[in-house]
Amino acid sequence: MSFYGKIYPAAWQTIKKNYYLLFFGLFASVLGFFSETNTFLNLNNTEPDFISANLIHWSRIMDAIINSGSTLGSFSGLLGIVSIFIIMAIVVVITVSSQGALIHSAYHNNLKGKKNNTSKGLFFKENFQVGLEKFWPLLGLGLIHSFITFFFIIFVIDPLIYFVTMLDLGPLFILLLSIIIFFVLVPMVVVISFVTRYGAAYIVLKNQKLIDAFLNAWLLFKINWLVTIENALVMIFITIVYSLILSGVMALAFVPVIIVSLLLSTTNPVLFFIISTVGSFLGVLLLFLGIALYGAFYNIVWTNVFLHLVAPGKSQSKIHRLAQKHLPHLAK
Repeated sequence: MSFYGKIYPAAWQTIKKNYYLLFFGLFASVLGFFSETNTFLNLNNTEPDFISANLIHWSRIMDAIINSGSTLGSFSGLLGIVSIFIIMAIVVVITVSSQGALIHSAYHNNLKGKKNNTSKGLFFKENFQVGLEKFWPLLGLGLIHSFITFFFIIFVIDPLIYFVTMLDLGPLFILLLSIIIFFVLVPMVVVISFVTRYGAAYIVLKNQKLIDAFLNAWLLFKINWLVTIENALVMIFITIVYSLILSGVMALAFVPVIIVSLLLSTTNPVLFFIISTVGSFLGVLLLFLGIALYGAFYNIVWTNVFLHLVAPGKSQSKIHRLAQKHLPHLAK
């Protein structure tokens, strides 16, 4: 069976057998998809990822707490700020732990010959518990990813691009700076994104510490960089197609509701309100379900790639085999 014939159907089968993974997928999707690709294509419009955004909000909250004083009048506002901080912290814990739970569930599903007689509820608890146990090292990887893919771009790469495009620094200096930016710094950002994906699997499945997992993930990417990039490109295509399909389904679901609502808006306001409310609720539910499904699929696919690359006697994708045949120094 081909590389793709193993990776993608296995991810779908894992979700099909365990629908509770959609809960983890919904939260894990908050971490985002293809940040390395967005970095490559959209450096001038970099948006903070989930962890980066939380770091920014938390710094503002801490600043507000420090500067709020201790007067009675500011107590209610301070309590609200602390409540927001706690809610954000809980969401971060569930989100990062959900990523670990999906990694563990993918590994469990790939165990050959192992029968699982555990109930769905207990298996949900087992996966989530693994994610919670690995929360801190997974969060550490997330912080490394955020620092490189957001803060490093904002404070280092973007200013360098500004110097290249706006200032007259001489052709030789501009050429040298451009080479450093687009052939060293930007690829480094992309590589870090892949390394943190593999690093998360090393933490959850190999029980490695943060630094060891990061270094081993770098070695795994270094050896299998062509397969990694190839899989990322395939996943980009799948993401685009899936987004179009989901948008089409959402449109088909909303159009009848909108038509009926417009017809009833003047003749029967109560029925109009009921139909529009129910239609909006079902539309949001459908959207969340679609996001949850792809969030689970996306993380399980990358875990399956990791399991395939570290397995003995692995078979590679067709592009990698062709590169090994014709460009052996490029694909080892």
